[in-house]
Amino acid sequence: MNSLLENRKSLHKQVVDSQMQFEALDARLRELQPLANLGMAWAMTAHELNNLLTPIVSYAQLALQNPDDAELSAKALKKAERLSTQAGKMLEKVMVLANPGTTQTERCNVTALLDDVFGCIGRDFTKDKIKLIVDVDKELSITADAGAIRQVLMNLLLNARHAMCERGGTLCISAGEEVGFTRIEVSDTGCGVDPDKLHHIFTPFYTDGKKNGNGLGLAFCQKVIESHGGCISVDSQLDQGTHFKILLPKSDL
Repeated sequence: MNSLLENRKSLHKQVVDSQMQFEALDARLRELQPLANLGMAWAMTAHELNNLLTPIVSYAQLALQNPDDAELSAKALKKAERLSTQAGKMLEKVMVLANPGTTQTERCNVTALLDDVFGCIGRDFTKDKIKLIVDVDKELSITADAGAIRQVLMNLLLNARHAMCERGGTLCISAGEEVGFTRIEVSDTGCGVDPDKLHHIFTPFYTDGKKNGNGLGLAFCQKVIESHGGCISVDSQLDQGTHFKILLPKSDL
């Protein structure tokens, strides 16, 4: 009898320890995924910033080399100022992503959230032969943790871009209201996912074997959406594309 009790106590302790380890890993996932997103965004943004900084220097040099030509100098400086402002706004968007703030819900405009994410990514999708279609009512809002939802959108958009970066395609983002829910959809015409692997897509650390990420991004997305009382689903076909659908409950907040 004593041996049985000891075994039960030992088993219970193992279960408790495993649960604590799982919770610790889950918390770590939430901490690290935004950093992974930020790193991916910077990798694309660095090139775009360089494209802005090069003409800024050229215009400034042009103004310095022609101090007696007031009209030419003024035009050059105005162009340098415009490009500097553009670069500054891009950096502001990156910092918004890097500092999501406290985890509290608020009314968030969906278009503004998308603008923040696109501003952070920096790179124009058309440069990768990707056509962007956005069908979102500019007045549409959700009640959510803005920083967390930005991360979700960043994940989905980066994944879509990666799926189409070799051959191009169409990225479509739409959002609207359904009975009791706000719907956000992100679809691409990229390489798609093997149907045998699709049911693993939200599993932590699961990857497609092609070194495309660390297998945490979509698991993070699912946890964020479910923590808001919503759900995220996926449909995909090889060589035809992938479609994600998010449903978030409406709130009167």
